[in-house]
Amino acid sequence: MSTTLPGHRRPRALPAIALAALVAITGCGSEDGPETGSEAAAAAGDLLPPAEGTTEYPLTLTTWAGETVLEERPERIAVIGFSLNADALEAIGVTPVYTLSDEAWEWRDPEWVSAIEHVDTATRRDPINFEGIAAGDPDLIIATNFIFEEGDFERLSDIAPVLENEEQVAGDQIDWRDTQRRIGEVLDLGAAADAAIVEAEEAIAATAAEHPRFEGRTVTIAYDYTTTGMDYYTVTGGTAEQVVGRLGFEPNPLAENFVDEPGVSDERLALLDADVLIVFYDDEAGRAAREEMALFQTLEPVAEGRYVPVVAAEGESGANATWVLRRGASALSLPWAVDVIAGWAAGADLS
Repeated sequence: MSTTLPGHRRPRALPAIALAALVAITGCGSEDGPETGSEAAAAAGDLLPPAEGTTEYPLTLTTWAGETVLEERPERIAVIGFSLNADALEAIGVTPVYTLSDEAWEWRDPEWVSAIEHVDTATRRDPINFEGIAAGDPDLIIATNFIFEEGDFERLSDIAPVLENEEQVAGDQIDWRDTQRRIGEVLDLGAAADAAIVEAEEAIAATAAEHPRFEGRTVTIAYDYTTTGMDYYTVTGGTAEQVVGRLGFEPNPLAENFVDEPGVSDERLALLDADVLIVFYDDEAGRAAREEMALFQTLEPVAEGRYVPVVAAEGESGANATWVLRRGASALSLPWAVDVIAGWAAGADLS
């Protein structure tokens, strides 16, 4: 059977300080430089909640590419990279002055986005727009897990101090809680960061409690790309395995086979075995082609009704849950994504 992607999300109450920052401001992105729609908010000091008084400045930011120094608490923050960097700011009520263009993530507050001075037309796939960042006059650039060349770090640090990881880490091995805490500490909002983590953990636990049948079972999630073949998502030690673990699923021993190579060739199809098998498809044609394979039909989860195909056209609600499983886990995205994934898994026959 085919599963329709859930379109609902749990409402998330913003802290009062965050609501205060989201005044009636409009702004739009352009290639030329920052927009002025939020300048009044910046002048009024509405970009950050009040300091908690636990972080001392000057503060040295140590990264794998070098060090920069924050002389005082930053106020104008540029954020680049993957969605969890911007999520970490929104979760603690901080509004950046510059960010990359992003897809319409279902977990993001549109009002928060509208308060950003400049949403660039550039995406994370484009070269870093150094000129656009500099035009926003930031006093901190958050680029966690996004700088890959020392030259880029040097160019960014010429604009403002840069926050990156202390060591280069594979994207699907990043702990979203570490990112949230580090950003909170640098902005003197450590307690707010801890509160955001607790809120997310409680929401995830609540979803898990609604699905006791998952406890002690194993699950495999894979993505069958139309043009490049199938990838195994719930790899041992990766973000996806941690996410499904929060729902009560046990680690799948077969997942160790995909640590070095996530590709699922025909010869490795049997390694998809689990109590629940979820396969994500780009379109119905890709799903039909996979399900017509005799070898795929012989997999026990498929033959016994424990297989859940998920098909989503571009822009359909729920599709971005697969992104959360790979590199988009955050205090904002995880409660939403766990709810979606639980809906998928609930379609398997575990009787």
